[in-house]
Amino acid sequence: MEFVEWTEKYTVGNPLVDAYHHIFFQMVDEFRTALAQEIPPDMEDRIAFLVDYTVMHFESEEKLMLKADYPDFESHQATHRVFRDKMLDLQRRYRLDPGAVKADELLCLIQDWFANHILGTDMELKPYLGKPNP
Repeated sequence: MEFVEWTEKYTVGNPLVDAYHHIFFQMVDEFRTALAQEIPPDMEDRIAFLVDYTVMHFESEEKLMLKADYPDFESHQATHRVFRDKMLDLQRRYRLDPGAVKADELLCLIQDWFANHILGTDMELKPYLGKPNP
């Protein structure tokens, strides 16, 4: 799996959202690097951190969308909910049976979804989140 690195093409124009996205990419890279070690660390804490960070980011982004009166809020929120539920399910499966979740599955899920989400759905926020607050 090829690692997707942060570049300016992922910038949506809101400093807070862009910082969250950039940090997310850094976390994924750190996770990928840790798993490449000869004896990879246990994934439970890392999965929990990624789940918590994702939920926190989505909540923050949704507050900004509401404040900006983003017209497609409900649809965007639904995409967040789907991904959050996938992450929570993955975390649940890992806790039940660590062998049931492969590191590549997790990395592909979070990296591909997040990169595609930013370049697709989040870019639709650009005209709204880049506006100064009244």
